[in-house]
Amino acid sequence: MTNLSVKLAAIAGISLIATQAQAAVCDPYVGAGETVLEGATVCFVYDPNDIDPKYGTPSVSGDTIFVTPTDFFALSENTDGSVTTTGTGTIQIIAKPGYILDGVNFGEAGDYRMSTGATSVDVDPYLRLFEWGGLPGVGTAEELFVPVTGDLTIKDNNLHSWSAVGGFDLTTPTWDGINRVGLTLQNTLNAVSLTAGESALIQKKAIGSSVDVSTSPVPVPAALWLFGSGLLGLVGVIRRRG
Repeated sequence: MTNLSVKLAAIAGISLIATQAQAAVCDPYVGAGETVLEGATVCFVYDPNDIDPKYGTPSVSGDTIFVTPTDFFALSENTDGSVTTTGTGTIQIIAKPGYILDGVNFGEAGDYRMSTGATSVDVDPYLRLFEWGGLPGVGTAEELFVPVTGDLTIKDNNLHSWSAVGGFDLTTPTWDGINRVGLTLQNTLNAVSLTAGESALIQKKAIGSSVDVSTSPVPVPAALWLFGSGLLGLVGVIRRRG
């Protein structure tokens, strides 16, 4: 094998090691029975038992985790009266090495339909962000009842949209040095119909949480130094052969 081939093989091996290290960056945070979804700069970790099945299975795009529920609704028909559906889910959000958590954003959307008469619908999204591993009642935590946008009073038996948006600012001194947090979402849907022939339906269609991060100064990993040295060596070989 020529010197050039040896250099190329060495660089390919180092590149493979660096790729494998990147792929496994979230693994240290995963416990038994937990699922990890790797974002661009954060790791999302959750226990499937901690997410109500009505939410569906989470997916990740960039640094956003989201679900698209198909069975999360409250339906009241005829004289059902008040019908309430509640679901709770908890995930961990961990900044990858070299990054700092700056914020957690939340948004959800759905629709509703009501006939005329004594009908009503309501939705109450509640969020709790907390320091993962912090002692109950002692660790850093914030709560938010997310405001809902959209008129929930239209009674024409057609579907109408609603949405809710909120979030947490983690750049405040309260959250200094905390790069591993838990996020709990509790959703409550309520539909009411009191008279025969009436109906009220409210449902969730999409829920998502995105993460804002900033970079922090970190030493360059040894694998990258080796990779850079390999490139320099390759350049020297090519010049000598030129």
